[in-house]
Amino acid sequence: MVATIVRTTTSKVPSGRPPDLLEDRKQELLLESYSDIRFVEAVKAFTTFPLFDLQDTTTSLLLCSIPDHPVRLHSALSSELIASYPFVNATTEAYIAPHSLLFTGHGRNFIAGSSNLVATFDVTRPGHGPSSLFVTASSRRSRKVNGSIGLRGIVSALSIDPASKVLAAGTFSRHVGLYDAAGEGESLGMFKLDGNEADGRIGGRGITQLIWSPCGRYLYIVERQSHGIMVYDIRKSGQLLSWAEGRMAETNQRLRVDLFSSPNASGDLELWAGGVDGNIRVWRNTHCQEGGQRPDLDWHLHHDAVSSTTVHPSGTVVASCSGQRHFELDQHDSSDPDERSGDETDVVIETTFDNSLKLWAI
Repeated sequence: MVATIVRTTTSKVPSGRPPDLLEDRKQELLLESYSDIRFVEAVKAFTTFPLFDLQDTTTSLLLCSIPDHPVRLHSALSSELIASYPFVNATTEAYIAPHSLLFTGHGRNFIAGSSNLVATFDVTRPGHGPSSLFVTASSRRSRKVNGSIGLRGIVSALSIDPASKVLAAGTFSRHVGLYDAAGEGESLGMFKLDGNEADGRIGGRGITQLIWSPCGRYLYIVERQSHGIMVYDIRKSGQLLSWAEGRMAETNQRLRVDLFSSPNASGDLELWAGGVDGNIRVWRNTHCQEGGQRPDLDWHLHHDAVSSTTVHPSGTVVASCSGQRHFELDQHDSSDPDERSGDETDVVIETTFDNSLKLWAI
């Protein structure tokens, strides 16, 4: 079995391709980057091609968004630029850097989310702008959509239910919009997270990830500056069903989670999420109950924020990535120089750095 891992740092996207990654061994395997894609600006968003296959180099593709440039399609193995797609503000003629990217279906199109905008691009037409574009809410005055206020703010997360083709779009302003035909159809409705029962328990400062359940009934909503993950029943007009508590994600950094569907007869759904404390936690079947749920499993696996967690489809291997931006801090709390004695010297507080990618057998 061959596996590929892609992760992002501030301005580069390394990918790994060890051919013996999942083989049994007595000693730990040292992972080395197979290729690095370097950019002059920070990566705003990226996503991999849905039919990604190492045996077919035409599918080993990576879509990236960086400021002041078109959306770029790269080979994940050779770092070569394959194509670019301009996303331009018609008023200022400046490039728009999407905050969210998502391939649709078999990868013929991709969707880009920005401030009050959702655009669809045709992958087979490099050098061209969006094939369709709709404004989710007017920048001056919110328009009415099915009796509700339009989806305002930066579209920071996108997810499509494969069966119904319903696109869920989430914003940093804590709103979720549902759209038919993979984002090219009508608006099906919108709901906000502010003020619900979970908001007072786990908080949140903006949506960073949306995940559909395999049945298409439930939507898992991940936020920054949040203690948990909300679960909404979409078939009941977007009603809060339950939430996972104790996630420990009080940071503006995107900490990605994974929803694992057990291949055995139980059909369990497991939420895997990392926290700023270096722990990975698991919640089982949060959709089967109402209210809050504490983690069923909890492991300390890193010495820094766990920025991403994903489970292999077999359920036997977990990949976790850690690291965050650190700043040197002065040990003195006071910013007033008059309160500091003349013989004092600045002492930099030591910080633990753990920028690592690890694989675990479970």
